[in-house]
Amino acid sequence: MRVTPSLVPGILLLSLTHSLFAQTDLERATARDAASAGVTAYNAGQYERAVDSFTRAEQLVHAPTHLLFLARAQAKLGKLVAAHENYLKVAREVLPAGAPKAFAEAQSAAEQERGALDARLPSVTIAVQGGASAELTVQMDGLKLPAAMVGIPLPVDPGPHVFQAVASTAESAPVTVTLSEGGKQTVLLTLSASDKQAPRAAAATTQSAADSPAADRAPADGHTLRTAAYASFGVGALGLGLGTYLLLKSSSTRDSSNALYDACMTSSASGRCSDPAQQATIVAKDSDADSQRNLGAASLIVGGVGAAAGITFSLLDARHGHSAAQRATMHVTPVVGLRSVGLLGTF
Repeated sequence: MRVTPSLVPGILLLSLTHSLFAQTDLERATARDAASAGVTAYNAGQYERAVDSFTRAEQLVHAPTHLLFLARAQAKLGKLVAAHENYLKVAREVLPAGAPKAFAEAQSAAEQERGALDARLPSVTIAVQGGASAELTVQMDGLKLPAAMVGIPLPVDPGPHVFQAVASTAESAPVTVTLSEGGKQTVLLTLSASDKQAPRAAAATTQSAADSPAADRAPADGHTLRTAAYASFGVGALGLGLGTYLLLKSSSTRDSSNALYDACMTSSASGRCSDPAQQATIVAKDSDADSQRNLGAASLIVGGVGAAAGITFSLLDARHGHSAAQRATMHVTPVVGLRSVGLLGTF
């Protein structure tokens, strides 16, 4: 399904200016741009970009049309479970009186397209044998599933999935199942005894080390603190440097995008940028600028945390060295008893 740019003002932009919402002008304008970019990306077959754009638009301003196009892009990517849920949200939303016609049309389209999607949605039923356990957990692709999901059809996306059951003293072998669209399968996980002694032995060794006298660990603790301080300062310097570079790069990329947009608007006789190739390039640069900005901010945070950790470890190392020096310094204390006089000290 292809969405023409001419439909954007009638469907997406209408949803952003309706009086149902109290967002700021900046939020509405940003959501409008994100939705327009989503349409462009969807028509170009760039469904990941479309999902990102419609997700951002929905986060800023809720509209059934955003969720409808988000579900369509997710379905194109094979993310059928997420698409099904978004179709369902649109179809079940209670629209207020006076809602835009585009909202009602989005609901009707969502209901029709959800029916076709349901026929494509595969399911798997998980069964466990070999003994029950209160500590039994079932995992799908490394994620723990709620106990209520075991034994009933579970909707999943098409493709390979790995299942495993784990208990306190037993576990099953991992089972990989590849599901096709509309397929229904049952996965049998058989528990067998497993050796849990090694983890317990490792835990006992760790506890024994923790219980050892502080004097025995003093040199190692000092070395560890110093090493941690150097490593933290290194991470801090790298994060701050990389974050600064990425923020500068983001600003440069954004300037380049704005320049392309101005040139496109200037060269267009209609007074708007209508060249699909130039639109796609501008959207791509805006997305790159956003990614660079987000990564730059994250790097600065990591760098700041690293620098703070380095300072903390350095202070702890200095305090540890001072305490060790005090313990090693010779001192003498006079002791006076009822019938005795003596000295008590460290030499």
